[in-house]
Amino acid sequence: MEHLSRRSWLLWALTILVVLALTAAVPLLYLPLMELEGTNGMPSGQERDAYYAIVGLAGLVVTFCLYTWSKQRELEAMRSALHREEREKDDVRNRLSELSALFQVSTSLNLQLRLDVILEIIVRRVVSTLRAQQASVMIYNPETGVLETRSSYGLEAEFARNGRQRLGEGIAGWVAERSEGLLLSESAASDPMRQHYKPDRHISSALSLPLRVGERCVGVLNVNRINHPETFKEHHRELLLMFADHVGAVIDRAETMDRLGSRTRQLEADNRRLSETNRLKDVFLSTASHELKTPLTSVIAYAELLDDNAGRLDGTQRSEFLRRLRAEAGRLLSLIEDILDVSRIESGKMTIRRSALRVEDIARSAVETTRSMAAKHGVTIEESYEEHLPAIPLDEVKMRQVVVNLLVNAVKFSPANGRVSVRTVREADHVLLEVKDQGPGIPPEDAAHIFELFGQGVNEKRDSKGGLGIGLHLVKRIVEIHGGHVGVNSPPGSGSAFWLRLPLALAEITLATEDAEQAA
Repeated sequence: MEHLSRRSWLLWALTILVVLALTAAVPLLYLPLMELEGTNGMPSGQERDAYYAIVGLAGLVVTFCLYTWSKQRELEAMRSALHREEREKDDVRNRLSELSALFQVSTSLNLQLRLDVILEIIVRRVVSTLRAQQASVMIYNPETGVLETRSSYGLEAEFARNGRQRLGEGIAGWVAERSEGLLLSESAASDPMRQHYKPDRHISSALSLPLRVGERCVGVLNVNRINHPETFKEHHRELLLMFADHVGAVIDRAETMDRLGSRTRQLEADNRRLSETNRLKDVFLSTASHELKTPLTSVIAYAELLDDNAGRLDGTQRSEFLRRLRAEAGRLLSLIEDILDVSRIESGKMTIRRSALRVEDIARSAVETTRSMAAKHGVTIEESYEEHLPAIPLDEVKMRQVVVNLLVNAVKFSPANGRVSVRTVREADHVLLEVKDQGPGIPPEDAAHIFELFGQGVNEKRDSKGGLGIGLHLVKRIVEIHGGHVGVNSPPGSGSAFWLRLPLALAEITLATEDAEQAA
């Protein structure tokens, strides 16, 4: 290029020298003629005209030289611009080719780059290579039919983040739907895509190109020059389109690998959950067999004892054996009923028979049921009920079962001569029932699972107090069916406070129903 420029300036200089030589030759030849004519008496007017002619010729020659010099300068500037653009084009082609080769090599070598890493590399290198200010990549989601921005980099990148466009909507949607690249500039007022320009972002030129795999569009690459004096040219679009075709397959492969990896991780998580469920099931079956066998063994033993010693037992002894027999049979029935309740709840077949009841009445009834068990364990039950609580539509049997389960657990884990407190109180929009014991508390790692099915069997190293480990799960599910929720506060070593909250909105429903019945 420099050699061509030197030759051009040399030719221009030779041309000027020739013109100047010819211009100088005219007066040199003409002056002797004027002197010869002067000796023969040339009129003075002719001499003056000749002088003006020579001066005019010299002026024209100087003007011509200056004009050709300026045109030579313009031609040189155009040549330099073309050369610079060609070098830029080659540089862009080389950089994009290197980037495409990098992705192809990484894929061939199975260097499983994540999709987000690949997209981040693309937007950063495109901004650097094309001297742009911002770039983003939108990936097409075939399930929703929406283009979603997955990576954005550069000036005002926050405008592109979390962007979403349907096919055919906006610039990216148009490009994805037609699989055609777009070159847009601020000056193209007649372009139909101008309506999507955002004046406040000062985008002077933009490229939007489809990322394709064959005939299928997997995404869109958007590149913007913001407040830039130079706009994108057609060769930028052609080069970037070639690059987009190369990386489209890489992006599609990476996206497929991401989906497979996500699916694999999901399957692994499901497998871990199934393994944990199977472990808990085994624990439950082992516990259930023991818990069901114990009262059944007692029932059989007492029945055989009564049968074998019917004539030798007096009335008091017979009554004591029958009492114990009924207690063990009742315990067995309660265990079976809990299992059946869990089955009904999990299958959605639990039937709730509501009637207007006060929570404190249910609590009193549950306390009376468990008082004899508490006395047997040397535990005192203390009661504190707020008066005038509104009646709430509840299933008396199920809610009584909830409170009994809480009380039984509290008695089991309380030390001898300990206390269990039961209280009800009205809160802003709920009725609270709390059962608090003086037991060892619940470790934080177990508290998160305590209400899950078999949750009490999560930590097999803890001392067992008997039971199937489904009681608290029943408490949670029954309360939730009534529209409430449950929880526990249990600092280690400070006892546990299990609570349930029932919404007062249920009481308003009860009042509305009673008013309607009275009006009828």
